[in-house]
Amino acid sequence: MRILCWLCLLVLWSCPTLTRAEAEDEKPSVVPLPPKEVTDRFKSIAPEEIRDNTFKLIGHDWMIISAGDETKFNGMTASWGGFGMWRHPVAFILVYNTRYTYEFLEKESYFTLSFFEEKYRPQLKLFGTKSGREVDKVKESGLTPLSLKPGMAYAEARMIIQCKKIYADRTRVECWFPKKGETSRPEDGAHKLYFGEIVGIWIRK
Repeated sequence: MRILCWLCLLVLWSCPTLTRAEAEDEKPSVVPLPPKEVTDRFKSIAPEEIRDNTFKLIGHDWMIISAGDETKFNGMTASWGGFGMWRHPVAFILVYNTRYTYEFLEKESYFTLSFFEEKYRPQLKLFGTKSGREVDKVKESGLTPLSLKPGMAYAEARMIIQCKKIYADRTRVECWFPKKGETSRPEDGAHKLYFGEIVGIWIRK
């Protein structure tokens, strides 16, 4: 019995403990709204009901790609991607492999695309120019994180597309077909292409 007690003490002694500051760092700076808020603020629509022009929606208006959960998540602004059919309605995105959001996309099974009104352009610029490794983008932008379970988005979005990863692959330079006279090529493997089955579309009520 005495030996067992000593073993327990040794185990407890060897376990790493978080300081108060470290424990606080593990908590999100802005507490995400619960999933109930999704149905309170948004209504669900089918992919066929999207009325936006895809090229303007992504190429001009931009989007925030997010991955993670209530305890830890990150988002980044993007203007590369699209929608289509691959057995199911899908969305696809391309993410550079040095981005902090890339790490979350690699670990998580779901990701979201959040679209905003023009008045949120400054927030989109912030999410596209600063790294979540260095700054708290949610706190600095003033956006309100919203839990979709699974996935994270933002309460200020006008439309949220929730996706389940079904395919991912690195871009390869040998698969690139440059335009006539074009000499520059993308860095081999620099971007990763993700396809996600669209499992939910939410538009603001």
